[in-house]
Amino acid sequence: MRNCKGYVYLELMAAFSIFILLALAILPILEEVLTQRKDIPVRTEAHHLLYERLTAFMDGEIQAVGQEIIYKKRSFELFWKDHGDFPGMIEGCVRYEHETGNWESICDAAKK
Repeated sequence: MRNCKGYVYLELMAAFSIFILLALAILPILEEVLTQRKDIPVRTEAHHLLYERLTAFMDGEIQAVGQEIIYKKRSFELFWKDHGDFPGMIEGCVRYEHETGNWESICDAAKK
């Protein structure tokens, strides 16, 4: 240990710079995860509304008409379109806004 002539500081600076680079690489990923975590309840509500409306359509309770649904102070847009790949099927979609302001659509198909 007597022949340590300044290498301790150089190694400390190298370790600190590697730590800073790793922290800077992880911060954007952490921010994205926290944002997506806030969107999970909204996405769950959208899936629930879509399933509920598709089931009501298949039971003959509602018609395939687009509408805006206000649920828990949040706006969801429900719209319908013909499923091009499978005749006799109709596709229902729910569109909603994320916490970040982006819009997302969730779609599923049901028998006419």
